[in-house]
Amino acid sequence: MVPAIIFHGDKDTTVNPDNGDQVTAQLREALNINLRATVERGRVRGRAYSCIVHRDPSGQVMFEQWIIHGAGHAWSGGSPAGSYTDPKGPDATREMLRFFLDHPQS
Repeated sequence: MVPAIIFHGDKDTTVNPDNGDQVTAQLREALNINLRATVERGRVRGRAYSCIVHRDPSGQVMFEQWIIHGAGHAWSGGSPAGSYTDPKGPDATREMLRFFLDHPQS
């Protein structure tokens, strides 16, 4: 299993937000184990988010699905000087770095 982290704005009109749900469903099916999902909610710089954390029976995080509320088709937490960025949202780059450092592959 390759750990996964998924980000999607729930107001994205370019890529349907259902795609994030479909990726999550495919990961759950591929693992074929009893996963426990918990939802963590927060707000960063103006955007609320929901982070659904999927853990295996031992409590190990297998993947996360971030839903950025009110965000469209843009990189969450990006620079205001950039194109296709949303500086109002949580920092997707920071969260991805945290996630993958927590899930080293041999």
